[in-house]
Amino acid sequence: MNSEKIITIESTRDLLDHFIALSKSAAKSHPALIVILMHEYFRNLYPTDPFIKTKYSEDPLSNIYLCLENNINAINVFKNVGSYYPDVSFLKFNNNVKDDIERMSNLFGSLWQKRFDEQVLNSEKVINDLFTANQIDLAELIKDKNVIDIGCGSGRFSIALSKMGAKKVTAIDINPQGIEIAKKFSQNSNISNIEFIEHNVLDLPFDDGSFDFVFSKGVLHHTGDLEKGLEEYSRVLKKGGCGFLYLYANGGIYWNSRDKMREVMKLIPMDFTIKVLDSIGMPSRRTIFVDSWYVPVEDYVKSEFIEEKFSDLGYEKIYRMKSNRSFELDKIVLENGKWAEDIWGEGELRYFLLK
Repeated sequence: MNSEKIITIESTRDLLDHFIALSKSAAKSHPALIVILMHEYFRNLYPTDPFIKTKYSEDPLSNIYLCLENNINAINVFKNVGSYYPDVSFLKFNNNVKDDIERMSNLFGSLWQKRFDEQVLNSEKVINDLFTANQIDLAELIKDKNVIDIGCGSGRFSIALSKMGAKKVTAIDINPQGIEIAKKFSQNSNISNIEFIEHNVLDLPFDDGSFDFVFSKGVLHHTGDLEKGLEEYSRVLKKGGCGFLYLYANGGIYWNSRDKMREVMKLIPMDFTIKVLDSIGMPSRRTIFVDSWYVPVEDYVKSEFIEEKFSDLGYEKIYRMKSNRSFELDKIVLENGKWAEDIWGEGELRYFLLK
């Protein structure tokens, strides 16, 4: 690389577009190469990665730019190497999926099963540490209270909330495979106060004000109707109750990259991608790569929208929680300001809400 080259947000975005265009073309004949390069790019979008021993640059923007440049060079070198895939149609796609809901169920179900098999689902410490770092005693808030986990997935946080003292946890998700995994996991943990319900979170089967605490982490931005999801979240929370909400934020190269990577990865079957990632030793807990590439719906949200929404709903407290882990994007953005926003937007949105 020319040491005098000036790397900017604009030049990095242009290079990203070039990488995506090349990847779409190369995916037809060299799908394994593209999976590996997309993985390399995705993990270098983060400011830190415990599995990366040598960065392209200590400067975060330069690191992203140089990773893109390296990946482009790799495609140009390897695109002429012989391949057994003259056309990606030789790979097997699941064309029997009815809609986006079934597609998401298939996606998350397979990923959760793998994580269950490897016993990496317990998240009690993760959520407790977050609340403690924000001077909120979660255990005291939910002690002997009725709690709902909206979009429980594998049940990892439902079980955490149960262990922390909830009277009853109602765990709801549209994915039958996730519900079955959650039931197995709760049984293995000797927990009996969780009711698992298979149902659409956009139409919750509960009366208004049914719950003391509402928990929803990383779900409503995948429903295709975020506003309806937020209204249901609020409807089932009783007056004086509180809750936790986690959503993807907006802006920056990071969130734009997630959108663009999906354009490429839809050309490669998920099962094939997982096999490639397994072959390079990627731990199953790093499912963020696979689920973000293949999830059919992913909305990005501005903090202003969330805060105005809950203000209009009459909430007494709308507190954006501070991340407690150094690698989380919103912590980086909040600590570094404008230049970090250009790369990671608003990071991620974590809210403590009091109705």
